Amino acid sequence: MHSQKNPWGIPYRTGEEIRQSFIDFFVKTKGHTFVPSSPVVPHDDPTLLFINSGMNQFKALFLGESSLDLKRAANSQKCLRVSGKHNDLDEVGRDTYHHTFFEMLGNWSFGDYYKNEALVWSWELLTEVWKLPKDRLFATVYRDDDEAEAIWRSKTDINPNHIMRFGEKSNFWEMGEVGPCGPCSEIHFDMGDPATRASTFQDPILGVNGENARYIEIWNNVFMQYERLKDGSLKPLKAKHVDTGMGFERVCSIIQGSGSNYETDLFRPLLDQIANMTHMPYDQGVNGTPHRVIADHLRALVFAIGDGATPGNEGRGYVLRRILRRASRFSQDLDQKKPFIFKLVPRLVEIMGGAYPEIRARQDFISEVIEAEETRFMRTLKDGLTRFHKILQETKEKGQVEIKGSDVFQLYDTYGFPSDLTRVLADEKGYSIDQPGFDTAMNEQKERARNAAKFAGTLSGDEGWTVLHSQQGTLFVGYESDSVATKVLRYQEVGDDILVVLEKSPFYAESGGQVGDVGEIESTHKTHPLKLRVVDTFKLFDTQIHRCHLVQGLLAPKSLENVTASLDVPSRSAIVRHHSVTHLLHAALRKVLGPHVTQQGSRVAAEALRFDFTHPKALSPGELREVERLVNLEILANQNIVVRQSPIEEAKAEGATALFGEKYGDVVRHIKMGDFSHELCGGTHAKATGDLGSFRILSESSIASGIRRIEAVAGLAALERAQNDHAILGDVTRHLKIRPEELGSQISEYELKIRDLEKELKVYRDAKLQSQLKVLLENKKATPHGLDLLVQKLSAKDFPKDQLQAVLEHCADRLNNGVAIMTHIEEGLLTILVAVGVEARKKYKAGDLVRQLSEIAGGKGGGRPDRAQAGSKFPEKEPLVLERASALFD
Repeated sequence: MHSQKNPWGIPYRTGEEIRQSFIDFFVKTKGHTFVPSSPVVPHDDPTLLFINSGMNQFKALFLGESSLDLKRAANSQKCLRVSGKHNDLDEVGRDTYHHTFFEMLGNWSFGDYYKNEALVWSWELLTEVWKLPKDRLFATVYRDDDEAEAIWRSKTDINPNHIMRFGEKSNFWEMGEVGPCGPCSEIHFDMGDPATRASTFQDPILGVNGENARYIEIWNNVFMQYERLKDGSLKPLKAKHVDTGMGFERVCSIIQGSGSNYETDLFRPLLDQIANMTHMPYDQGVNGTPHRVIADHLRALVFAIGDGATPGNEGRGYVLRRILRRASRFSQDLDQKKPFIFKLVPRLVEIMGGAYPEIRARQDFISEVIEAEETRFMRTLKDGLTRFHKILQETKEKGQVEIKGSDVFQLYDTYGFPSDLTRVLADEKGYSIDQPGFDTAMNEQKERARNAAKFAGTLSGDEGWTVLHSQQGTLFVGYESDSVATKVLRYQEVGDDILVVLEKSPFYAESGGQVGDVGEIESTHKTHPLKLRVVDTFKLFDTQIHRCHLVQGLLAPKSLENVTASLDVPSRSAIVRHHSVTHLLHAALRKVLGPHVTQQGSRVAAEALRFDFTHPKALSPGELREVERLVNLEILANQNIVVRQSPIEEAKAEGATALFGEKYGDVVRHIKMGDFSHELCGGTHAKATGDLGSFRILSESSIASGIRRIEAVAGLAALERAQNDHAILGDVTRHLKIRPEELGSQISEYELKIRDLEKELKVYRDAKLQSQLKVLLENKKATPHGLDLLVQKLSAKDFPKDQLQAVLEHCADRLNNGVAIMTHIEEGLLTILVAVGVEARKKYKAGDLVRQLSEIAGGKGGGRPDRAQAGSKFPEKEPLVLERASALFD
């Protein structure tokens, strides 16, 4: 503990000390269980791209849909708020407290303690442990929450005038449009000058919960007691819970007396290093915005990539790419023309690697991904500037001075240009942008994203379900059985789908890359027979849901009371083979390529497997053959596949490896295949490696910077692929009348012959073209003004599309004081070509002429003064173009 105090008289603590003292307070003195932060990339919640609050991993507990025996919990949760309702991206760097990545300190009660303990303990930690001055603390409560206000007044010594009531907007917390919710009590800290405080208090709306930045919310105690339904009504939860959240960066800024999150020891070392590396000093004003953006976005990127996400074009990958491109764009404001952000990763690991060792373990990989993405963006930025100038030209040609909102959005969505950057570039050229049009396009994109997440969000809780039994959770028996007598707990019809929750089920729900099982659910009730085809099985939190189609009968409680759930055994067997072989594949890749290889994702289905892994470059044919050989050797060895459950530390001590980004419980399931592979895994597996049959790699490719993908097959799928390949090879060799081993040399021989023939053909075509061009120019006519004019329709048979540029160049070179205007139709498209000779260019420009002619044909085009062309989708306009071409020079 440091002896110094900050300007408010609070004893100074480092960020690490603040985080640990919060956890110790609740775990050591208040009987809470420490639950490590879940990965920032959620694996069991389809409604979220990233974890955005501390309560995300406990959603199932709040809804009563978890079998986890946990009454009290505390932790520091890694969070990203960069999409959907919680989207702070555009504010980051412009003020002192918005962030994309942040930590949320939290304590929770699941049906245990409630308002009294939550509020009293909050006050105790803030005022007795951390010594925050009581006269600077304010508490807000929901307008109807008499109980919370009474606790603040009677159980703490807060100034009663510092207790305020607010409505739903400020003091009723909701997870989303539907889901758990309840009133909340927030605690705010006054960071202002005492001399001005009295006047501010006269109107608390302008201070606490208002727009006055001197009052900072630091802690929110949510009393989770309702579920918001789709119709807007509130339904009491089965039990009352407490969900609290304290912004770690904000409380650090208060305890460290900095007045800004960026002036704490969480950020300042990064800002100083950015200043040193760029030779651009940091200040807390506008000039420091690039430093703040880069420091914040670096944290988001490092933790997201460390937990298994990678930049890409869809979903969370697209969000990460946007974050990185925003940071990279601001790095150019610091005169950085080459990749730069990746060099900051080691400094961040020094700051936060102690609390989150996963980023230290993946430091090199994270740096490689960021560097590759920075390089990619710098190329994209160049392409974006080209596209911007083209948009500007199109706007000018239409006689407009405002760039369309849809074009501004395209620059943002495709090239990473925020609207403010496009506005700056446009202003420099004397143009404005259609900001409302851009906002409309942006809102439409956000609405599409919200709609994509609504379906899964409406499945939690009881709303929409026909509940036959109140029992929660499904007992999975699919490790041991492929069929089980069971009953339906609840069901729901969604379009053509029937969603079913069973008491017991042999169906494996999609998880860890393994697809959900398929099969049948059948009732043999005498008067109410029913047959459902299970087309997918998935999980929403801890609830296993079977997506079914009706085959026979009608849905009725009687028909659903006693049913038999049966797997499609051939499908499960194929999935099992593909899942087991991914473990062998992972181990083989590490042996051939090195220990840096780690799994980044997989899809294990009946027809094939897909395996994503870290590696900086493509595998050579020899490396692929060796990987394939090692896997097949293990299959031939017929090793027993041993499945065990052990405490996680015991499993790791035995050599079991965990996947980065996955969250594991205290007891884990691990799979051992001889001495070759030993990994944590909850999927279904074969009994022995010999059951896998054989293994074949189909393809290897890149899917992102530093991420490779292998697609492969095993078992019957591998046999079918081998038979198919053998049949193709047989057809080819029979046709060529050679033996299979001669195919390579025969192909090489044919390639040489083809190259020789292509050379001969080119000589012939060039000679033919020169002859045709000579004849073509003989058709030129002199105008009354002494200009040589050629107006000609070109035949696609005589002049194929790939020779049009040669035609233009020839005419521009041979026509001294002349102009050639030609039309060409091929594949339903009209092309207009204009060439202008050297002397004629003093009066005529090819680009100007082609634009005039393209307007007649409803097309677009342009070019240089000597040659230009335009295209049109209206070939029927060709006679008008030729007529107009002649009239231009009358």
